Amino acid sequence: MSNKTLQSLFHYKRWADGDLLDAIATLDMQQYAEAHHTCLRIFNHIHVVDAIFKANLLGESHGFSATNTPETPTLGMLRSAIGKLNAWYLEYLAGLSQADGEAVLSFNFVDGDKGQMSRAEMLLHLVTHGGYHRGAIGRILVQCGITPPRDTLTTFLHRCEPGRRGDAALADDKARP
Repeated sequence: MSNKTLQSLFHYKRWADGDLLDAIATLDMQQYAEAHHTCLRIFNHIHVVDAIFKANLLGESHGFSATNTPETPTLGMLRSAIGKLNAWYLEYLAGLSQADGEAVLSFNFVDGDKGQMSRAEMLLHLVTHGGYHRGAIGRILVQCGITPPRDTLTTFLHRCEPGRRGDAALADDKARP
């Protein structure tokens, strides 16, 4: 997988995370206290796994004994932490060569099992893992009467690059060498 594709996927992840955090902010905490808490727990799990894999990528100890924390952060704390880590990943990808992306690293899962993945596989895992759990949060929001944001790569790409829409964009692509 090319570095350019990984960068695009992490820009998508940042966008999707932000839109869903905005949607959670509209959830009435009094009326839907349990649902709000569950949304934060799931999003915190996404964040913890992202933090674990950052440490794996750097060859450092992650310090986690589980894929969530005992305490549940506030929405504001979570938004800040996710924003910082997403920015770190984008900066990391900006300096990642194709050869570095293909390099296989060894690491330990929180349960003590050993694992090996290439850097690119780890990064792709974070994109797919986050998408899976954002979908679960979206279902909770629907049950509370909130329409979740359209969390799809196609939506992101076409909003960021509206020229991808229509026959003119396809003709331009075919004309390129």
